[in-house]
Amino acid sequence: MLEGLNDEQRLAVTTPGHVLLTACPGSGKTRVLTFRVAHELEKLRYKKIVAALTFNNRAADEIKRRVDQLDMDSGKLWAGTIHAFCLEWILHLYCGYIPEIQNGVIIADEYCVEELLNEIKTEFGCSRYQKLSTRINPDGSNFETDESLYDLIDAYREKLRAGKLIDFDQLLYLSYRVLNDYPKIAKTINSLFQLICVDEYQDTQELQYKILSKIICANPNQTSIFFVGDRDQAIYGSLGGVAKSLKEIIQEFNGISITELELSGNYHSTQRSIDYYRHFQTEHIEIESRAAYSAEQGRICFNNAVHYQDIGTSIARIIQQALDEGIPEKEICVLAPQWWLVIPMGRLLRQLLPDVNLDAVGLSPLVRNKENIWFKFARLFLVEPAPNMYFVRSRWANELLVELDLLAVPIFSDMDRRGKKLLKCINGIKSDETEGIEYLEACFVMLLSELDITIELHPTLQIHWKYFFEGTRAKLDDTKSNYSSDLPSFKRLFRHNNGVVVNTCHGIKGEEFQTVICFGLLNGFIPNKGEADPEYAANKLLYVICSRAKKNLYLFAEQGHKKNTVVTQQLSAVAYTYDGF
Repeated sequence: MLEGLNDEQRLAVTTPGHVLLTACPGSGKTRVLTFRVAHELEKLRYKKIVAALTFNNRAADEIKRRVDQLDMDSGKLWAGTIHAFCLEWILHLYCGYIPEIQNGVIIADEYCVEELLNEIKTEFGCSRYQKLSTRINPDGSNFETDESLYDLIDAYREKLRAGKLIDFDQLLYLSYRVLNDYPKIAKTINSLFQLICVDEYQDTQELQYKILSKIICANPNQTSIFFVGDRDQAIYGSLGGVAKSLKEIIQEFNGISITELELSGNYHSTQRSIDYYRHFQTEHIEIESRAAYSAEQGRICFNNAVHYQDIGTSIARIIQQALDEGIPEKEICVLAPQWWLVIPMGRLLRQLLPDVNLDAVGLSPLVRNKENIWFKFARLFLVEPAPNMYFVRSRWANELLVELDLLAVPIFSDMDRRGKKLLKCINGIKSDETEGIEYLEACFVMLLSELDITIELHPTLQIHWKYFFEGTRAKLDDTKSNYSSDLPSFKRLFRHNNGVVVNTCHGIKGEEFQTVICFGLLNGFIPNKGEADPEYAANKLLYVICSRAKKNLYLFAEQGHKKNTVVTQQLSAVAYTYDGF
């Protein structure tokens, strides 16, 4: 099973006990994580489970897909975000121990949270753009340091409480309280898992470390933890991510013995690309290209003269040139450091390149919130049955059944092959509606009827329905957004890996592309305003951006933005002979 792994990778997969693996860009991090999971599944003890905690759901889906390809029993693998882990394995099972949620847990989705915060900001006379953190420290105090915002935060939480909701920050805090106040629960959860893998550990929040510590330290000889990541790619500091050292992690986990390992070879990028992004490296790990094309020159270009109104045309020209050279669409990526820069760029590129497929944020009006149960049903209705999607849709169906079970929503009295039964039911439901939102609503109503579910009896289903449809309709009604409301536009959201990627620098962490184009490389965007250590934050983000490129890297610091016209200092400090466009 370990065929094709190099010595470093093989050691990381087979080393017993607790491991901290530092993996440089392109070193096969996901491959090693997948093989570590498969290796553990192969020797799984009776009634044990392996968990893979990923930074986002896209990474979790990729690990599941690769485990399936290794022909392993993925039924004993749980993969998802730490928020999803806490919800499924802690709060849904033990909410009765916490007075605030003893009657059950309903998670406020992203749209709901945004709406509530905007209401509160209006009531307090604050701008909608007022930044504040709703995160909670382990002792229950506010993570937000600006005390003038505490009344606003309290009012926001009161609105959640009135709606019998909790947000993601409360989800983590309450999960920690359960484990901290009731050690026997931590021990019970520990007994379920043989291995817990933590991907991108450098972006783990303090409260998340403590949750994991409570579980592992309940019996460190029974459950192993496998951290994998790269401190140089720690770009979530402003969101609470903490890139802890080995010493700090050992201290956090009560002095357990952790083996430190490293992956240093890069199998995806040219040596020239590596040498360039190492200008922003802080860990000073030697990185050698082991790609078959390591000696190729590729292109490394920088432009700080183009006006922001012309940046779309310039990027479209580069994309078309790459396509003309035979580079596949999915091997081209357009990045920016801010969401508000990315979304209009995707829409502009759709106009400029109508024949090019795009995997772009903001092209679909459907609210992309994977914690909303109706979003999970929507993807099953919008992704049509096909041989290459069978395993993916089967996983989605089984995950939905688990969630419905936790919500005490009865589906199929016969427990045998329930996932296939749900898929068969969904595959048999069609609507003549041509507008996306009406199509989904009609399908959902038919589904409830087919499954004999009375939605009024299930508050969580009702609340998620409300915010799913309110959020989507609000986006469609926004005249500035210019969304298409037809059914194909809704389906476009789920066409992964089929087109040119247009996303934020944060959204594509862990992925590499032959050609990477990044714009918005200006002070105020990199680093973002409010960073505690701007130089450190800027270097990390530039390191991530530049290390996404296998061969070609195009960097833009466009002119004309009202307040941001200066090239980010860390980039301008690099003395380099760039290629011409």
